[in-house]
Amino acid sequence: MQKELLIESSVETGCRGIPVQRRRPMGVFKLAVPAMVLALVCLIPYLNKAYTIDDPWFLLEARQILKTPLQPLSYSVCWMGNETCLLRASNLGSRMAQAFMGYLLVPVVLAGGAEWIAHLLQVLLVCLAVLEMVRLALRLGLDRVQASIAGLMLVAIPPVLSMASTAMPDIAALALGLTGIERLLAWKDGRRWHQAIIAGLTLGFAPFTRPHLVLLLPLGALWLFQGFDLRRALRQVRNEAYLWMPVLAATCLLATLNLLTRDRGPVPEAPATLTGLNQAPRNLESCLQYLVYPIPFGAVWLGVRWRRSPILLIGPAIPSLLHHFMLNPSGSLVQEWPIAASFYGLVALAHMLSHYWSRPDWSNRMLSLWVLFPLPVIIYTHLPMKYFVGVMPAIVVILIQTLSDLPRPRANVACGVLILVCASFSWVLLRADYDFAEYGRRAAAELIAPRVAAGEKVWYGAGQWGFYWYAQEAGAKVSKPGEPGPNRGELLVVGLVEGGGTTLKRFPHRELVESRHYNSPHGRTVGYGGALYSNSCGDAPWVWNPETTNDYEVWRIR
Repeated sequence: MQKELLIESSVETGCRGIPVQRRRPMGVFKLAVPAMVLALVCLIPYLNKAYTIDDPWFLLEARQILKTPLQPLSYSVCWMGNETCLLRASNLGSRMAQAFMGYLLVPVVLAGGAEWIAHLLQVLLVCLAVLEMVRLALRLGLDRVQASIAGLMLVAIPPVLSMASTAMPDIAALALGLTGIERLLAWKDGRRWHQAIIAGLTLGFAPFTRPHLVLLLPLGALWLFQGFDLRRALRQVRNEAYLWMPVLAATCLLATLNLLTRDRGPVPEAPATLTGLNQAPRNLESCLQYLVYPIPFGAVWLGVRWRRSPILLIGPAIPSLLHHFMLNPSGSLVQEWPIAASFYGLVALAHMLSHYWSRPDWSNRMLSLWVLFPLPVIIYTHLPMKYFVGVMPAIVVILIQTLSDLPRPRANVACGVLILVCASFSWVLLRADYDFAEYGRRAAAELIAPRVAAGEKVWYGAGQWGFYWYAQEAGAKVSKPGEPGPNRGELLVVGLVEGGGTTLKRFPHRELVESRHYNSPHGRTVGYGGALYSNSCGDAPWVWNPETTNDYEVWRIR
């Protein structure tokens, strides 16, 4: 049965100290095929999905790269939905560039911004991530069936498919980071220089794609040790210092990339600050909640282990019950689910850390640290669920290991049910988000393009998201605070969900010309409680609220 996977009779010592046989790439590919098919079935119908949320940010990066290849963030932008307009995009957000996606999207811009090219690129990146997930699972000691299940779980569990239907960099970061860790462990096992080179390159580019994945560098450095014994670790460093060369090379590469692509020239405005400790409590609550819903980590961990410690199920319910009966007795008990989910997530996370760090398995300890990567981001202005995409490989391996404590038939059934439920919910998210993205494209095509073609001067409110891109493409010009336009007699088009109401306040003398209202027949992922992309919108990534609308208005300035 294993014959097709063998290259030769020699073996390597795996990350758990277990001999593992080298595997043919084709054998690994076969194990990844079911997950790739699942990804294709779910994503191909949405190849023509409109750009949404932060997609324009990275498309504008790509457009700027064609002008100034080493200054991808030197374009001007109005963002945040509150008319935050900056001369350079580099003044908004992290000091560490996240420009890799801009370079990947250059072919999209050269093709006129064709959506299908951007989404096809994401499909290829998902397939690469699946392949690397299977390889990592095998390297960490899972059997062939479990490795194939790992690929399926990676695809099925939200928000991977949702992010793969955008032009944002989360799937690219996942593919790079996952490849980097797997190749680094292969280097630890096999000591072949091509493994070190690939590990160094991918680990260096991963944080250039999503900055919080810089934590993969210290994680990788720790994972190269054999354990927590200090004397043994020092001896290993003395005798095998070359083992850490990929991590050093990745660090140097990342520093070089940020140095080469830093913004140059005078900066007229102070950088916008998007961090603060006041954001931490809400973001921490959301971070823990995500680990229960929609990511089933907490449910699986506590569901398998509660018989040994019943308090694991009883304890987390107490705070939400106290909150309900003491502070909100008139409300529904169902409204307390975010608090309960956060406490269940906290208990599951703490129990997992205690469980793994009380045992000698070094790889499991590293997996537990990998799950913690979103925690440093809690000081950011919000904590979107997409920040968990980069830690999904660790969660998947932990889920499979946890379910393996059950009898094998029950474990296989549980994995199948988990994949089916998660994939179904991911499909619900994809369908609802397709509607939301489409409205920005339709509004630009129906309200802006015909008027520009008729010779009218059209401006659009300095909002954000997909409408920001499509309004420009339709021929409108952005209206910026402190700058002229729109003038009397000219048109201003705004999207109210995108924050266009802020722009309207600058023009009290105006007359409504036309408006469009698009409802939500498949539920909401953004606004009205839908929080797929930001916890500032609510607690759930999807809500059933079909009567709510995305409103776009055309005003003539008087």
